[in-house]
Amino acid sequence: ITAGGVANGTPAGSPQNNWAFTYGGDYTITADAADRIITAINVAGTTPVGLNIAQNTVVGSIITRGNLLPVTINAGKSLTLNGNNAVAANHGFDSPADNYTGLGNIALGGANAALIIQSAAPAKITLAGNINGGGIITVKTDAAI
Repeated sequence: ITAGGVANGTPAGSPQNNWAFTYGGDYTITADAADRIITAINVAGTTPVGLNIAQNTVVGSIITRGNLLPVTINAGKSLTLNGNNAVAANHGFDSPADNYTGLGNIALGGANAALIIQSAAPAKITLAGNINGGGIITVKTDAAI
């Protein structure tokens, strides 16, 4: 995962599998490492430009203190929302499972761009933004959407 605009355009170090991260500035993050698992994203008080899904990526939860994270999923790639939680002692902040209050508009970027919602939790999942563009939406859950 790289963050444009950080350190004079030098890509930031990427979170490793099962890490969480907090936005620290107003920039675009590109998920460009194949099959990366992000435990949670904290949009915090920033106004993020967006999250660009350039490789298949899994995200547990996306929380916020008011601002939303817009996401673009490139053609042939997928964003899977798997509902994992984050614990401050391990990830730097707490995030409940299946929380997507920080997820903004989702743009499906063409053929086979996929949004996959996969959760076993029997709780309602709410997406705050709109879903636009052409692609595939798959829901695998016992929860109400």
